Amino acid sequence: MRQITIEFCISNLVNGSLSVYYRLKEDFPQLEIRAERCLGYCGRCVNTFFALVDNELVEAETPDELCENIIYTIAEKTFTPNSYSGGRSTF
Repeated sequence: MRQITIEFCISNLVNGSLSVYYRLKEDFPQLEIRAERCLGYCGRCVNTFFALVDNELVEAETPDELCENIIYTIAEKTFTPNSYSGGRSTF
């Protein structure tokens, strides 16, 4: 799996996404997960929960939904048609 970076804004962590940060750090130790002073998405910290996954904005209305959206985004970035056949022929 290629290296994926997840970045959280410290202000957004304080506003409620800290549980997501710790959960991802624990569940995905192979990923680079870090907190940054500012990600340049000012205003979103008050209105939504968000993180950047390889510089792609991922957001949600709740911390649990944010975690699910991040995991989904990671899966999209790491899955290739040749990496899984599921017992079926590949594309």
